[in-house]
Amino acid sequence: MSTITKLISSVLFALIVAAGLAAPAQADVTVRGAKAADLFMRSDVPSKLEVKKSYAAFMNPNIPIGPKLEVSVNGQANKGELERMIGLSRQYDFFSMKGDVTSLIVDGNKMTAHFQGSMAGFPAQSFTYFYVREGGLWKYNWKANGAANGMPAKFV
Repeated sequence: MSTITKLISSVLFALIVAAGLAAPAQADVTVRGAKAADLFMRSDVPSKLEVKKSYAAFMNPNIPIGPKLEVSVNGQANKGELERMIGLSRQYDFFSMKGDVTSLIVDGNKMTAHFQGSMAGFPAQSFTYFYVREGGLWKYNWKANGAANGMPAKFV
């Protein structure tokens, strides 16, 4: 092997290794990897990443319903509908579905997040979620979310 070939191979190998080491910092937020702590958004103006993590945690079927009720407007009153909706979310993990936040608008104690859903890396659906800030905590406004996204649900 010539010296130039060895040098080029070494440089390419170093670039590949460097890209692999940098990947975890850029890693996608997944439903499977989400934690209950990700649900709770307390920043005055949450980042797109915070909203994305909260969404992934909400759709994670392995996170119990209790924390999800805490971050939902009228959580206890909507428990049945939320459990039904979350029951359908198992497909999110199975099909590698993700929701990327494309825009975020915060107006006082109201927030609107526009998502682009993708499945296996391909665009699948766009949707909009609405949030209300209560007691310093951003909560999902499921009644508005259902109406805006055509969810056949009876949220209060």
